[in-house]
Amino acid sequence: MNRPPAPPDHRVTSIDVSREAGVSQSAVSRAFTPGARISPETRRRVLEAAERLGYRPNAIARSLSTRRSGIVALIVGDLHNPFYPQALSQMAQALEAGGRRALLLTHDAGRDVQETLDAARAYQIEAAIVFPTRLNSTPPSLGDVSRGGIPVLLFNRRLPGHDDLLSVACDNHAGGRLAAQILYGSGARRLAFIGGDPETSTHQDRLRGFSEWLAGVGLSPVAAPARAFHYDWGFQATLDLHAAGERPDAIFGANDIVAIGVLDALRLLGRRVPEEVSVIGFDGIQEGGRVAYRLTTIRQPLEAMIEDALRTLDDPRPGSGPRLHPGELVWRGTVRGNPP
Repeated sequence: MNRPPAPPDHRVTSIDVSREAGVSQSAVSRAFTPGARISPETRRRVLEAAERLGYRPNAIARSLSTRRSGIVALIVGDLHNPFYPQALSQMAQALEAGGRRALLLTHDAGRDVQETLDAARAYQIEAAIVFPTRLNSTPPSLGDVSRGGIPVLLFNRRLPGHDDLLSVACDNHAGGRLAAQILYGSGARRLAFIGGDPETSTHQDRLRGFSEWLAGVGLSPVAAPARAFHYDWGFQATLDLHAAGERPDAIFGANDIVAIGVLDALRLLGRRVPEEVSVIGFDGIQEGGRVAYRLTTIRQPLEAMIEDALRTLDDPRPGSGPRLHPGELVWRGTVRGNPP
């Protein structure tokens, strides 16, 4: 059946498509709903009719009728760390592949994260994923959101003592231990840690693992300044250490962008890497692999973490504790010796 095109001021609706395809309006809805039960032939007829009429489904109207928006809020506090734009991009792609959409909200660390979650709920979100940021709200307020039917998952962070909150993260504590082991194995005995935001669990767990492993061989970090997960901080902290008379023979940057700042500062100071000082980072960002740096790092298994996070949101079971994924050593050119 070929109908004349709709006049320019007429908005094509699912009723128009159902008439054109000779099917019910509910069949049109199912044809555009991922995973809905509909025969291949009926779906084909609906899609062809929609194409002829120039129909595009109204996602808002569908969410009102089905009470499922397909929207997952991604809440992030700091986009200066290149790891998180990369993680957000891959998370959004994974959501889209599963028939959902991402709603990005930035969170000011000076505000209660509950305010950002409440703002997200106005969009009828199905779930929220909170990327590392300072959680100024008390844990029970986050639990209230979950009990309200909207699961909230912490991505690559945890809240110690609150296993009721869903969490998927890299095993940052084990990664810190691995960094200490690698640097010690390279012959280093004056090891420094240049940390990130001291209020975040990522910083705390990496430093704790690093310090605990060194304590096992009778050492402690010669210095462990901490401020932010930024390039400028890594650069300045390295200059400050040397100005204070500290000359570490190994430095663990709390993340790759901090470690890249460390490398540039060492270059300015005339210290050779890795001959005089070994450097290791954490995350596995693309910038670390560039020729100017060739940074040895502990890479987060981002793809596996994202898959686990989305599975957890599909079947949330609070109280199971954080789901941890081991980091992977990526050996390049900033640590003395050979890979273990």
